[in-house]
Amino acid sequence: MYNIFKKISYSIVIVFLICSFSGQIFATSISDLESQESEIQSKIDETSSEISGVQSEMTKALEDVSKVTNQISDCENNVLELENQISDLNSQIEEKEKNIREQQDKYDYQKNLLDKRLVAVYESGNTKYLDVLLSSSSLTDFISKYYFVEKIAQCDKDLLINIQNLKAQIETEKAELESNKNNYEINKRSEEIQRAALENLKKEKEIMVSKLTDEEKQLQSQLDEYEEDKKEVNREIAKAIEEENRRKAAEEAARKAREEAERKAEEERRLAEESSKKTQDNSESSSSNSNNNSSSNASTSSNTNTTSTTSTSGFICPLAGRTKNDITTGYHGYAGHTGVDFARNSKGPVAGLPVLAAKSGTVIISKALKNSNGDYRSYGEYIVISHSDGTLSLYAHMQPNSRLVSVGDYVTQGQQIGNVGTTGNSTGYHLHFEVRLSSGTIVNPTQYLP
Repeated sequence: MYNIFKKISYSIVIVFLICSFSGQIFATSISDLESQESEIQSKIDETSSEISGVQSEMTKALEDVSKVTNQISDCENNVLELENQISDLNSQIEEKEKNIREQQDKYDYQKNLLDKRLVAVYESGNTKYLDVLLSSSSLTDFISKYYFVEKIAQCDKDLLINIQNLKAQIETEKAELESNKNNYEINKRSEEIQRAALENLKKEKEIMVSKLTDEEKQLQSQLDEYEEDKKEVNREIAKAIEEENRRKAAEEAARKAREEAERKAEEERRLAEESSKKTQDNSESSSSNSNNNSSSNASTSSNTNTTSTTSTSGFICPLAGRTKNDITTGYHGYAGHTGVDFARNSKGPVAGLPVLAAKSGTVIISKALKNSNGDYRSYGEYIVISHSDGTLSLYAHMQPNSRLVSVGDYVTQGQQIGNVGTTGNSTGYHLHFEVRLSSGTIVNPTQYLP
């Protein structure tokens, strides 16, 4: 991919030189030519972005192949999304079935208790609670029997309520289970349809590629390599998301365990204090509680102010002083473009500018994509940040060794994470910026930017 970009850039340089300086070519010194070439190359680097530089070289046949390739990519994403939905539904079905079994066991147990209670009442004949109370031999015996009768009546009432609640809960769980099973079947059929469409598209592509010229096949091979790189990046992001979710789940479990231990310790401490202060005056105890409450409220009253430079989604632009109005290549601005680009515009060049975290979050990927020979490919130097709202932001093509953060680092909004470069599949200095959902779905970043 790098070689074809390099050839394209040199071709453009030659065209510029021929058109602009044909009348002066014999009178121009070598140093002047080098200076002019450097200036033209600088303009090319500042205005070009990513694989769009190849589009002018693509024939109609190659464009048709590229369209099918994108359809294949979309189809594969649909299949993957359906697989994830099917997996989630399968987990939900298993959980629902487990809950129903547990609730049914509780229901059967309490129904059995109720049946035994009814049998006992039937066998006792006409014995009434009033008979039990009037048979008391003393006031103490009367109070004891009254308490006993009251407890029996309350237990009977609670037993009936519990049985009714369990039955209602079982019915609700069964209805949700049926709904999940229906959705599961629908998604399975959709997946089969998508897989069939995917196979047809791949066969169609094979036929189209077989008709390309050798030069077209070489370029198509490079474009396929770029698509595979993007898929590998997607797999890495999915893996990083999974690891991040596991880490968060472990932290949440540890937090709950810690809070429970603290709660028990606090309860034990409170009981010990109450026991030791039984003889103290109630007003003193009340004053102590009042002080504790005011202290607790004071500790939770602070909040964090948000700046007015953020969008309604809480994002800032990854380049200071710019907004979505400064985007030079938009979302799907050309086939396969899954983000937006910030290159040179009326506000000037972007080469070397600090790349800022669009939102606070945890770094889940920070790496350089390179071939075995050391050349950059695909996103080049890139970073992915996971945010607390379920979104992820991706920053690509940064300068070599300019990444300032590592996996696991927590970054704050506006913090510098690197510098704008042109590494990977890039023909000029620009920042490629993407927004994804935690499910892996790629979305239009402009709806998040200010």
